[in-house]
Amino acid sequence: MSNRRISEFPSISGVDIVEQDLLTLVHVFEVDPVLRNKKVSFTEFKTYLDQYYPNVSGGTFSGNVLINGNLTVTGTSTFANITGLNLATFSGVVVQNNLTATGTISGSTITGANVNATTATAVTGIITTLTGTTANYTTGNLQTANVNNLNVSGTVIFASGATVSGTLSGSTITGTTAQFTTGTFVSLTGTTFTGTTVNATNVNATTVTSTTGSFTSFTGTTITSPSGHFTNLSGTTVTGGIANFTSGNFQSLSGATVTGNTINATSGVFQNLFAVNQTFGGNLTFSGNTATLGTATISSGLTVTGTISGTTVTAPTGIFTSLSGTVVSGLNASFDDGSFTSLVGFGLVVTGPLDSTPTMICSGMISGGAVGLVLKGPVIILP
Repeated sequence: MSNRRISEFPSISGVDIVEQDLLTLVHVFEVDPVLRNKKVSFTEFKTYLDQYYPNVSGGTFSGNVLINGNLTVTGTSTFANITGLNLATFSGVVVQNNLTATGTISGSTITGANVNATTATAVTGIITTLTGTTANYTTGNLQTANVNNLNVSGTVIFASGATVSGTLSGSTITGTTAQFTTGTFVSLTGTTFTGTTVNATNVNATTVTSTTGSFTSFTGTTITSPSGHFTNLSGTTVTGGIANFTSGNFQSLSGATVTGNTINATSGVFQNLFAVNQTFGGNLTFSGNTATLGTATISSGLTVTGTISGTTVTAPTGIFTSLSGTVVSGLNASFDDGSFTSLVGFGLVVTGPLDSTPTMICSGMISGGAVGLVLKGPVIILP
């Protein structure tokens, strides 16, 4: 009613307002005073408010937004760029493309396909590719790590860098220096590797030092281990307290106990050397005494320039400078000097000085074979 004030109109609740309801307003910039009073529907009024306030869904801000208080987002938010001046705390962040941080990223769990950071520190890390300067993980599961300093207790499929340390197990470790408390690797390549326990399928390094080592294949310059178990080991110097080799090729090999199927060494110093079968292809020189506890068989010739002594000496053919024993027998035997309890042979040749010195002295019975006894030279028969 035109004769009532607005304050006298009946009220309407917000839930009862529909889009077609109208509002009255005065358009102050209208030139014609008669047309200054306008009507506007709630649909158009909401369009006006959307320019300054976010809508329930699909709101757009064309300018800057300043929030002096807290911002709580319960759903999913999409940002083209975020710049934070102070500390920001997130319960969870999922980065589908790239995340660039000029500072340090640290947390209990860092998970990502690719991480490129100067320093990465995490209690738990699951990363496909890690590239950077320093990475420290209490538990790390890395597909590929290429850093200058990697310290991780976990599994690394491929790790390379200047320094790799920690408790590691993985497929490939490559670096200048590696220090492990425990390491299990498929491939280990680098200059220096040091650890308490190193288990590797393939090792190619200049220096490997470990308390316990178990290697399928090792090729390098120097390996030092108090206890080592190797399937195939070749190197310049191998030193250890206990070493077990299936096959080895060494320039120098030393240790308290060395056992293996095949050991090829340029030089070796052993307190005790035990082998089921020993085959020597070249010359063999013994500077001390040699004792054969079992049976010795010589297929070709045996030449002795010194003295042979023993209980029984049996040879098809023998040429001796000096021979002494209880029983000596052979098909053909030639002696320059001999002292025997019993001497039996088909052909005996005794040579001596060309003077009056007796060549052969026999205090017992001398008997000949089928052709009789042939004595050449003077014969002296003593009483």
